[in-house]
Amino acid sequence: MAHTPDELPEVERAQAQIFDWEALRDYFGYVKNAILRHKLLALCTFIVTAALGLALAKFLPRSYYSESSLLPKRASTIAALVNPDRIPALDPDPPNPLRPPGEVDSVTRSAAQAVMRRENLVALIKRVNLLDRWEATRAPLLRFKDTVMHLLSGRPTEDIKLDAMVGMMEKALMVSTDDGKVTIGITWPDPQLAADLVQAAQQSFLEARQREDLSSINDALDILEMHEKQATENYKKAFTDFEKVFAEIMIERRRAIGDPRVGGFNMDQHLAEMRFLIRAKRRAISDSEEQHSRRLEQLNAELVAQRKLYGENHPTIVELNQRISGLRAQVSPQTTALQSEERELTREYERYGGGSVPFPDEPMPDPYGLERVLMGILPAVSENPKAAVSLDEVRSRTIILQQLRKRIDSAKLERDISQASFKYRYTLLTPAEFPRTPVKPNAKLIAIGGIVAGLILGIFAAIARDVLSGQLLQAWQVKRGLGLPVLAELEQQPLESQSQ
Repeated sequence: MAHTPDELPEVERAQAQIFDWEALRDYFGYVKNAILRHKLLALCTFIVTAALGLALAKFLPRSYYSESSLLPKRASTIAALVNPDRIPALDPDPPNPLRPPGEVDSVTRSAAQAVMRRENLVALIKRVNLLDRWEATRAPLLRFKDTVMHLLSGRPTEDIKLDAMVGMMEKALMVSTDDGKVTIGITWPDPQLAADLVQAAQQSFLEARQREDLSSINDALDILEMHEKQATENYKKAFTDFEKVFAEIMIERRRAIGDPRVGGFNMDQHLAEMRFLIRAKRRAISDSEEQHSRRLEQLNAELVAQRKLYGENHPTIVELNQRISGLRAQVSPQTTALQSEERELTREYERYGGGSVPFPDEPMPDPYGLERVLMGILPAVSENPKAAVSLDEVRSRTIILQQLRKRIDSAKLERDISQASFKYRYTLLTPAEFPRTPVKPNAKLIAIGGIVAGLILGIFAAIARDVLSGQLLQAWQVKRGLGLPVLAELEQQPLESQSQ
């Protein structure tokens, strides 16, 4: 037995008011009938919307993500083996109890930030030839848009394109130093360019990191070399001052022993010097005559050998005879000059009362008393206050210069160590790989969304056609909209049925 709404329990009456099942059936029937009345409109709307969704899924520009990760290490085996006396400050990443074990050093973080500087991005763009490859790898839809923009506003200049590309790189490139590793990633429309850009950015990061490691050493080298140059000048000046003082002491010493060059002419010493010079000239004359004799003997030996081969009238024999005759007839010009100098020295020796020559051999003299000068030079220097101060200055400047040069050698050694050990500073965890699938857009989601949207829009178009027509097409519209009862419903027959 059916109950009226007033006869239902209170709970069921409240539920009946919340869910008006009859109204829901009416609405569903209206929607179904609207689709049946406008099948072509609903179908066309669905097809157009779904096709648009599939076209977007097919032709929308893709974005690919590629990344590379590096793990910093603190190994310094090469440095410890090559230079065990290096100071701890030269460690590029000294242990720090206040820093967590997985945190990268501040220099690595600063180098990661340096990769994003404009000049580094420009260098990165030029390294991969991005401006030319950008247009070649542009999506067809975006390439059409660029063509339209070029027709409207003209082609941009190289500087404008470079600025635009730098702006894109700033948004697309990511350098992170979290989790104890360095991660470099990029989102780019072309997969090959994405992998190439990450590879180039990784190389740029390593180069920037190496420059950071070497910059302090190079700066220290510049400072040391500048001070070494100044120390060299100071050393040369101190040595020049000492030379002047030493020269004065040498003059005093020579004067004290009667060196004729500095006054106090000593006749015996002068005669000894002349005897030394005369002996030297005589030895030179003897060597020249001996050389002349050897040359004559060589020609005679050659003449004997040639006579065994040729006759007396042969040109070679005639030429040799002429050369031998000329060599016997004349004296060597060198011997003549030496003999003239020896005679001049002998006459001067006799004029100073040296007696007749030849004179007996005697030990080689000390012409200027150099031995006696050197025997007293050290006491003379130590007893001279000015010389002692000057010598101490030379020693001090020498020590400073040696220390600076030792530090320069150590700095160069450290620079070589840093360059050689840098390849062990980072471990490549994830290389830059070619991305196989795009990260956006999601083609499957767009295609499914286009189909679902086509269904919804097709239904909505059929309903909108009936609503906008202003006609009452269902009985419940009369009951609910006008509040009038429906006495009867007539079903419209096809034209063929009416004619029969």
